[in-house]
Amino acid sequence: MLHRTTLVVCLLLLLSAFCFAQRSETDSLESLLKNIPSDTTKVWLLNKLVTGLRERDNNKALEYGRQAHDLALVLNYERGLGQALENLGWIHYRKGDYSRAFELSTAALTIAEKFNDGSAIARCLNNVAAISYEQKQFLVAIANFKKAYEVSRQIGDSVAMSRSTNNVAFSFLGMERYDSAKVYAERALKTSHGKDKLFLVGFSYRTLGDIDVHDKQYESALKKFHHVISIADELGNVFLKVSTLHRMGKAYYLRGDPERALSFLLQNISLASEHEFKNELERSLKLVSDIYASKKEIGKAFDYQTQYLAVHDSLYNQRSGEQMALMQARFDSEMKEAKIELLLKDSLLKKEELHVQRSLIYFSVGSFVLMAILAFVLLYNNRVKKRANDQLAAKNLEIEHQAQQLRNVNITKDKLFSIISHDLRSPLASLRGLMDIMSIEELTREEFLTTTGKLRQNLDSVREDLDNLLFWAQSQLNGLQSNPTFLKVRPLVEEKIQLYEEIARQKEITVVNEIDESLSVLVDRNHISLIIRNLLANALKFSKPGGLIIVREKLKGDLVEISITDSGVGMTSSDLRKLFNVETHFSNPGTFQEKGAGIGLLLTKEFIEKNGGSIWATSELGKGSTFTFTVRQDTNLVNEEEVV
Repeated sequence: MLHRTTLVVCLLLLLSAFCFAQRSETDSLESLLKNIPSDTTKVWLLNKLVTGLRERDNNKALEYGRQAHDLALVLNYERGLGQALENLGWIHYRKGDYSRAFELSTAALTIAEKFNDGSAIARCLNNVAAISYEQKQFLVAIANFKKAYEVSRQIGDSVAMSRSTNNVAFSFLGMERYDSAKVYAERALKTSHGKDKLFLVGFSYRTLGDIDVHDKQYESALKKFHHVISIADELGNVFLKVSTLHRMGKAYYLRGDPERALSFLLQNISLASEHEFKNELERSLKLVSDIYASKKEIGKAFDYQTQYLAVHDSLYNQRSGEQMALMQARFDSEMKEAKIELLLKDSLLKKEELHVQRSLIYFSVGSFVLMAILAFVLLYNNRVKKRANDQLAAKNLEIEHQAQQLRNVNITKDKLFSIISHDLRSPLASLRGLMDIMSIEELTREEFLTTTGKLRQNLDSVREDLDNLLFWAQSQLNGLQSNPTFLKVRPLVEEKIQLYEEIARQKEITVVNEIDESLSVLVDRNHISLIIRNLLANALKFSKPGGLIIVREKLKGDLVEISITDSGVGMTSSDLRKLFNVETHFSNPGTFQEKGAGIGLLLTKEFIEKNGGSIWATSELGKGSTFTFTVRQDTNLVNEEEVV
């Protein structure tokens, strides 16, 4: 079957040879695939097609790559599977999906090492090193690039050698070690000869152009970049073109030619959007916004800055998630290696056990006297086996404990990233955008006052969320400490009412303090201050204009119930059930669309419980809510008043 398929391929290649002058190699391969049966030859052709497409049309390459992967699995064709994994790893790397790229590339590397395929090993090492580069682990990336170079040198693969040298140059560029980057880029350029290395020539010139821009040699840089564009167009290499168009726009802008810069950058924005190169899109949108701002075209500057912020936030969330996913992927890889090691040890122990038992059986045939020795040896062997099993169990328990710790750390980090990216960064990004536009001095006083008023509300919310976030992080990482003292409640409530006096005035809300002046409680001052502040802020946030908020107390034996009641929007029974739960915590916008991080009530609950109290809430949708918590009374003061 294989010989017949190979013969068919050869005939089709000969018949299509006359068409190569009018059609590209990839077009010819696509035509051939229509007439090839689903065997290993088709996997090979699919992989060859993906390799040719992955820098030109990554979406189409991804489709064919998945076909090669699935067919190789069905055929149990491991070599073809390895090449498909390698191609898919690189495509996901270009798309910014680094955790998936790491999994695919390491799987491909395992298969390449199994078959001792030096070229595939070098390519996979380059893939893995490129992911380290994106994580700014430059030294790790350089070490793997040099390892890939050494592997390719031993087998005489000049393309892989040149690629590895270029990548080392690019890594030194990321470290801002420009002299080293120039040495390696020029070395790669000298060894990149021939049609199969034309892309690497472009890569070298692009790196050397970056060095010229750093040295403010803009004419020299632009000459190199134009040469790279011509190479990219000749090869149909979209990524090389996109990554260079941004550099050309930046060089023209720095040279003082904003119009030429815009023509290249706008072309790059269109091309990067089409092929989902988000990193290049982000950089070009930011530079276009800066150029329009320098030209005092405020409308266009604001429009492109808005697009930039949307892409930037999307990339920030993706990068944060990718960082966690990549850490998890690396941890899973290490866990698999540890489990394999444990299984090998367990296997060796079992073999040793069988060997000992077999020897003891043979030995017992000798004489009755040796039976006593046999019993002793069996006892000793059981002890050794038990000790080994205990060690294995302890090791497994330790690994599981470490895995749980890592999961907890990841959950905590995810929460921090989510809070920071969604609730803290947006007002700061808006402030940064306003400052950029204000620097052009085009805003009227009325526009400035209107805008700064909104920013002040956002920044007040950010300040409150930061306070909560810092206390929450301290409670999660260092443990929550309570130092209770006797203090009066009414002055503390008055202090917090004055803190939110401006917000209450803007929303025309009346806040009434009905706490008895003599009420004294035993509680940590910082904790009760944050508790009252969060509950009062929550009540103001969800109160309607013209509403009423009342702070009351009620004695319950040695405890006192302090409640804050508002006449606001209220909550559904579903939302009430989710309050104070760390796994279901949420945050809704207030009546004036105020935002929050959603951890204020969680932190309030922790502080109240740390001081020996409890908290609960009652609410009716459309009529308001009441939050009530308990703290210990100053019983000594109560007794003294009774004596008087």
